Amino acid sequence: MATKQKETDNSPRIPFGKAVRVGNFKLWRSNISTGKGQRSVNVPCVHVSDLDGAWMVRIPSTSNMYGFVCSQYATTDDRIREQMIGMVISNIYHCSMIASPALHDAFMFLKEMMEFPYLLLPEKEMERRMADGLRKVGMEKTKAKEHISKMMEYRKELYELIEKKKADYIEDYERQQAERLEREPEELEQLRRDELAEQAADILQEKGED
Repeated sequence: MATKQKETDNSPRIPFGKAVRVGNFKLWRSNISTGKGQRSVNVPCVHVSDLDGAWMVRIPSTSNMYGFVCSQYATTDDRIREQMIGMVISNIYHCSMIASPALHDAFMFLKEMMEFPYLLLPEKEMERRMADGLRKVGMEKTKAKEHISKMMEYRKELYELIEKKKADYIEDYERQQAERLEREPEELEQLRRDELAEQAADILQEKGED
């Protein structure tokens, strides 16, 4: 798990107005003016782009991600900087560029569970831990039981949806594999024809040179 790096005067900082490379991406900082007239304010931002600049995202200082990226860059350990920031930016890139319903389903499910990590536990353990926690904070038994019941029902619905999505994804994968296998003989035959055509063209070119 990533830890927040403590910045010092000697800590590396993301350059202002000048891009620096981290893995397959570039980072730089700038101030972006928001609002109009007297309400206009400058908001510090971290800019992220791929190496050719075709894809880009801007992270404002009003987002927790801004502080996270800056603090991870500030570490003096080059390996941590490359791995952690590279991973985070790759995740942002993939979520914004890959048109895969399965990927976005998976991200939504994981986000939901990380916000309430008891959902990651087996059903009985989740119920027990919730009961212990609510008892420790002094919640009235009837109210605690009602809250746990609602969360257990939510867990059931969530996992049922995951199972459905998983079955749909596997079914779609198998369909695509079957279609690929059906096309394979035709594609191999086309490849053979292309090779024969290239050989014929080479022979004609050699005769022309003679």
